[in-house]
Amino acid sequence: MKFLNLIALSSILFILATAGCKKDNSKGTGDATSLTITDGSTCKFVNASGRNDVSYGFPHDPNRIMALGTVKVAVLFVDFPDAPATRRPEEVYGMMSPASENFISTISHGKANVVFQPQYKWYRMSKKSDNYGYDNLTFDSHKRYIQEAVALADADVDFTKVDEVVIMCNPDQGAITRSSSFMGLSNNGISADGRIMTNVITIQRDITYALGFLFPHEFGHSMGVPDLYAYNGPLHGFVGDFSIMGNHGTAPTYNAWEQWLFGWFTDQQVTCVRGQGTGTIQLTPVESGTGMKLLVLPIDATSALIVEDRRRIDYDQYLEKEGPVVYLIDTKIKNGEGVLKVLPVNLSDQTKRAAPLSIGQEASYAGITVKCTASSNVGSTIAYERK
Repeated sequence: MKFLNLIALSSILFILATAGCKKDNSKGTGDATSLTITDGSTCKFVNASGRNDVSYGFPHDPNRIMALGTVKVAVLFVDFPDAPATRRPEEVYGMMSPASENFISTISHGKANVVFQPQYKWYRMSKKSDNYGYDNLTFDSHKRYIQEAVALADADVDFTKVDEVVIMCNPDQGAITRSSSFMGLSNNGISADGRIMTNVITIQRDITYALGFLFPHEFGHSMGVPDLYAYNGPLHGFVGDFSIMGNHGTAPTYNAWEQWLFGWFTDQQVTCVRGQGTGTIQLTPVESGTGMKLLVLPIDATSALIVEDRRRIDYDQYLEKEGPVVYLIDTKIKNGEGVLKVLPVNLSDQTKRAAPLSIGQEASYAGITVKCTASSNVGSTIAYERK
């Protein structure tokens, strides 16, 4: 499906309201002598979660995929002695493609191009479907499953010429229900054709209903970002529909922080504001590729209030409400524990569909207040204050 491209906005002239306000090539205005406004390069929080596979921290992990340009992905199909496939591989592949590639291309503003290379044959695994440990999946059991599938396909695939592998199992079997991502390191990845692969996606029975949204979620892990849904408590209480890393609801576009991590937004499209004072900034929709995308107001070394603008564009066309969305980010929080939360925090609200601010509406946290002062189809104006 083709969507109209958002008309690119003109850059916003950055003017200081007082001579004492420090400035470093940013967009917006500030009026306090202690206010420092810079581009995003000064707000790149490091990964403090203790995990070495996925996080919201900078820099980008070299073991994860940097999805800029073409990403070549081999696609394998496996079935089992107790669950032989009855569908053609082409039919199963059609559940994922071309919707998945189209999603990545559109959301990345053309910066990432996933090219699947399917092997249209069923590779028969050696064990029954319930003998691969998927009822209590561990890193080691996942690795064994993948290593076996890769070995079966080795005669047909040159794994030195692909960036990642997707393994699609017979979707009609009943034992392996949930898709997952293997995220290894250079010393514990998957061996194939003399190389070590650190990113593999296993697609399971949930492809039958998640369809083209399933790969983009798992591919988000391959690119290094964590789950935004909750492993305990209300499943979608942290971010609701915002970002496919939480849910493929009404606003599945990767959020601005994620796109910044992926390299789809530049440091110059992010504004970092430190110190006390007030200021304003204009944000353009995260769904478009141009303009200012993200306001970051640090709280400490790992956490901040961040603001982006969401519009009914492309895959977010079913948004119930448009406008700026305010989040609390903390890079010391682990995968599935709330590294990102929509403000105000309300875990019982599992859609967050009313979260975008209306004109005159504000959100506050830790002495920081952000308020929407203007809003249109080309973005929002945000007033911010730190006391």
